[in-house]
Amino acid sequence: MPTIIQREKRRGLRLPLNVSGRDARGAPFAEKGQTVNISGGGLCFEAVRRLPVGSRIDLRIPVPTALRHHFGGRAAYAVKAVVCRLEAIEGGATYRIGARFLGELEA
Repeated sequence: MPTIIQREKRRGLRLPLNVSGRDARGAPFAEKGQTVNISGGGLCFEAVRRLPVGSRIDLRIPVPTALRHHFGGRAAYAVKAVVCRLEAIEGGATYRIGARFLGELEA
């Protein structure tokens, strides 16, 4: 019998975020983006930078007061992630990026 991998439920949520890391040429970058949806295992966000699949990135997401109880009362969620999906939108001026969480960033 085949194994069924159950995905975590995604929640549509528009929040600002800061993404940083190294681009395809290895140069450091930092920019702002916006979440599209989020789950316990990752998120989808929109940004102007093209991040290749496999890129390691750091994400910092301000957590609204009403949602802080899901994040241990923290005002921001800071996490390491890896890009799993890249999709050009709006003629390539913006990208929709899927990323899987790898672990929280050190404070």
